[in-house]
Amino acid sequence: MPILTRKSLITLGGFASIFIAVAINGVLSANQQLTPPPKVAPQYPVVSVTQVAAISHQASITAYGEVKSRNQLTLTSQVSGQITYLSPKFLTGKTFGKGELLAKIEPILYQQALADARADLADATLALAQEELNSTQAAQEWQQSGLANEQASDLVLRKPQLAAAKAKYAMASKAVAKAEYDLAQTQITAPFDALVVAKAIQVGSNVQAGSSLGELYDIALFEVSLPLSLQQWQLLPTAGGSEKLANIQIQLKDEGSEKQWTAQFDRFEQHIDSQSRQRALIASIKNPIKQQSPLFPGTFVKATLSGSAVDGLWQLPASALIDSNTMWQVNENGVLDFLSVKVIFAQGKNIYVQPLDNKASAQIVNRPLSSYLQNMKVDAQVESNVETRAEARTEATAKTKAEARAEVEAKTSTGETS
Repeated sequence: MPILTRKSLITLGGFASIFIAVAINGVLSANQQLTPPPKVAPQYPVVSVTQVAAISHQASITAYGEVKSRNQLTLTSQVSGQITYLSPKFLTGKTFGKGELLAKIEPILYQQALADARADLADATLALAQEELNSTQAAQEWQQSGLANEQASDLVLRKPQLAAAKAKYAMASKAVAKAEYDLAQTQITAPFDALVVAKAIQVGSNVQAGSSLGELYDIALFEVSLPLSLQQWQLLPTAGGSEKLANIQIQLKDEGSEKQWTAQFDRFEQHIDSQSRQRALIASIKNPIKQQSPLFPGTFVKATLSGSAVDGLWQLPASALIDSNTMWQVNENGVLDFLSVKVIFAQGKNIYVQPLDNKASAQIVNRPLSSYLQNMKVDAQVESNVETRAEARTEATAKTKAEARAEVEAKTSTGETS
């Protein structure tokens, strides 16, 4: 009997445990069903925007060009002969001062030609003096002949003979000058401060008149031609002509080496290139090779020119452009919309634009994505506050979820104790 009672108690205890477990589970389920889910505010994509307003900006014009020497000379021989001397500096990359000796041509033939010309000049001088004397005597004899009242012929007065003697004297003088010139050309000198770019002769070379001896660049003055579009010309102070342009600042930069130089306005071309349909402004650089950072001919440079002040411009990052003239804006309803603009100029990483619909201000998307759609609701944040606001939103979301979880746990605990 006691054994049966013990088994009965164990059985009753098992049923009681099952009943209690079912009851607790029911209470927990009821509490969870009664707890409402936490309310989460709708979230929209965060976009970085720039709040812009139309103000005046100093225009900056960018152009590209190749630096060249203003005077590029193919040096040629004026006389024929053999090269007897060549300067040790007559090598590519070397420089010469104006008038410095480059090479010599054998002068003996030209010295002989000068001696012959001087001898001919002496003979012509003597013949002219003799003919002047003869002409004077002929005039005197005609006066003494008793025929002074008659008109004497030019031949009697020896006028043609005197004219011929004068012509021969003049020809002999010119021959001497030509011989002196030819002799001087046997010594080849630099016509300006020059850089040797190419050499075509050696000692012993035989050259003819007109033969190329080498190529020289003038190193005193370099220039760069900067093609500008019509819109770029309109940004320059051209109203006063060359006088206004003379005051503009021109900075040249080699984008490979990051070296920079200052140039001056020299002139502008009076024709439009038939290929590019642009007109060029010419900037000059004095003594470019002697500067602290030498500027070499052939360098391709980026030129930045200071222009006039332009009113009604928006300053924006270049990344804001969708294409050449379209941007995303966030309108007053907080949705994305297209905005057409005209790019006036660019400077560094910024562009300066004019809105085509004359808007005074707007919120422009800084970095448009391909997933953006027109009329899409977004959360516009000014560039400097985007990261802070995004972090705050992440923290708030995490806090809301933590608070909801804690509330559920608290209610569950209350249900267990009741």
